[in-house]
This record gives sequence, C-alpha cells and structure tokens, in this order.
Amino acid sequence: MIIKNHKQLLLTSLISLMVWGCGSSPEYTTAKMRIEKADWVQAEEYLVKALEVEPDNPEIPVQLGYHIYAKQSKWAQMNEMFERALKIDPDAKVTISSQTRPVREHVEQFRYRFWMESYNKGIVNYNKWKQSRNKTDLQSAVTAFETASKANPNESQTFSVLATSYLESGQNDLAVQNGKKAVELMPNDFNTNFTLSQILYRVGQKEESLPYIEKAVELNQSNSNAIRYLANVYYELNEKEKSVKTFEKAIEFETDKIQKANLYFNLGVLNKQLNNFSDAEIAFEEAFYLNEKDYEAVRGMAEAYEELGDNYFNGEDGFEKDPARAARWYRKAENKVKSLMNIDIDNESTYKKDIELLRYKRGIAEKN
Repeated sequence: MIIKNHKQLLLTSLISLMVWGCGSSPEYTTAKMRIEKADWVQAEEYLVKALEVEPDNPEIPVQLGYHIYAKQSKWAQMNEMFERALKIDPDAKVTISSQTRPVREHVEQFRYRFWMESYNKGIVNYNKWKQSRNKTDLQSAVTAFETASKANPNESQTFSVLATSYLESGQNDLAVQNGKKAVELMPNDFNTNFTLSQILYRVGQKEESLPYIEKAVELNQSNSNAIRYLANVYYELNEKEKSVKTFEKAIEFETDKIQKANLYFNLGVLNKQLNNFSDAEIAFEEAFYLNEKDYEAVRGMAEAYEELGDNYFNGEDGFEKDPARAARWYRKAENKVKSLMNIDIDNESTYKKDIELLRYKRGIAEKN
C-alpha cells in the first residue's frame, strides 16, 4: 500500500513536469515556476534567457513586461516588451496569470490598469490642490500624471491634464510640449485642441493659440465656452470683425442668462469700437434686459451716446459736423446716466460728475 502511493505521487510529478515542459524551453519552464513562487529575481533571469532561446514566442516578452518591469516601475522597458510581443503576433493567444487571451488584449488590459491607477491618483491630488493650493499636492499630481503617461504613452487625455498641471506649477515649456503631444495623438479631439489653445494663450503665444481654438470650435460648433473664447482671441488679435461674428454665434448657443448678458455686453463694446453705434446700443440693451444688475451695460449705452455726440460735434470718424445732433446725443447719454443713479446708488457722486460734464458739452453744442 505504501509503495502504491509512492508510485502514484511519482506519476503525478512526471505528468506535471510534462505539462510544464510541453512546447517550452527549459529556461521558460523554469521562469514560469519562479513566477508561481513570486521569486522575481530568478524569474527575470530565466525570462531573459528564455527570450534568447525563444525569440518568436510572444508570451515571454508579455511576461517580462507585466511581471518584472511593471513591478519595478520601469515603464519604458515594459512597453518595449509589449511592443515586441505585438510585433511578433498580436493575435497569438498566450497565458498570463492563468488568463488566456490574444497578446493585443493582454497588452491593452495591462497598460490600461497601470495607467488608470496613476491617472486616478493624479486627479485626486489635483483636486486636493484646487482646494488647498498646496504646492505639494500639485507636485504629487504632476508625478502621478507623469507615471500615467509613461505607463500608457498613447493615452492623449493624460498629456492634456499633465500640460495643465505643468502650467499651474509654472513650467510653461513642459505645459506647451505636453499639450502639443496630446493634440498629436488625437488631432480631431475637441478637448485636446481647446486645452492647448488656452495654454498657449496664457503663456503669451496668442497667435499660436488661434488655430487650435478654431479647430475646437469646428469640432464642436455649439459649445458656447469655446466660441466665446475664440471671440476673445480674435479681439486680442485685433480681428474685431471676426470677433463680432463669433460673439453673435456664441449668443446663439448660450442658454445661461447671465453668460448671455455678458456676451451681449462684449458685443456692445466691440460694436462701439467699430463705430457701429446702433448695433452697440441694441447689444447693451439686451445685456441689461437679461441682467438688470449689469450696470456696465447701461454705462456702455451712455458712453456710446456720448461718443456719438463727440463725433457729430467734432465731425470726426466719417461723421459730418452737426452740433444740433451732437446735443441730442449728449441729452440721451445724460438720461442713461440718470437711470444709473437710480439703480447703482453707491456710485451716485460719480454719476453726478458725469452728468455735469455731459451738460457742459451739450451747452457748448447748443450754442454753435
């Protein structure tokens, strides 16, 4: 009875050895045994040897990438092994940690897992920084995003958020570099283009930011934030006609009353600068209609009327000299300022001075 059990045990061991050895080199068989025992030093040694003996076996580089280099946070080496496996045969079914699936699926799963761990850690620290404004939290976010970008260098959103983190930490060159990397990976993505445009604008590269915000608006033509941003860029680049048209488009898609009021106000300012005074008046009135606390809109109307009065009085900017019409516009400006006194009582003294000046101008115009 004892002898029989001994023979059975011996037979089981032989079968196990045959399974391990079937189709595998001794080096790879030993490597897998070391992996099972979590002996990572020996596992690495024999996996490297196995790779030399079986250079066309895609399972070995996946094992090296996942079990060895990922555990050591050697992301470049991990991805080098993954790419090597994909180059051998992306559709070959291999077994890693008892899971059998194509090489491509293993690689995607592992990269996503390591990327997600670091990316989520970065988001947590970035949000902490937004609350605390503690530089340590921001640096922790940067470090985590850097790790995520190395774990999966093909994930564009990592580079966008990393670029933003670099910008907040004052590393402008790295911010631009990573923002461009994100667009390079996903040239037709709204967020990557919008983010890069904002970064370039903030670091003073306004002209360079324009193509990216134009692209973003092209990709999402109903996003009022992007359209409004494009209008501002046009304005800063002194392309005021384009800015007017873009503000009009932003107004069309904006649903928030206060935001729409702000857009109308900016449109009024632009039209006033372009001497489109009737359009400016309409825009300012719309701004005040949508937001009765927008005193600046009423002031904008008053200033537009005063400028019209000045133009008619002096005969400038294409206006024919007409003191009588100038006086009428000064009177309209005065009425607007009076209405301001009733709604913005904290600045009553300022408005009284404005009225005195307008009456002075009107008096001179009426004498001519």
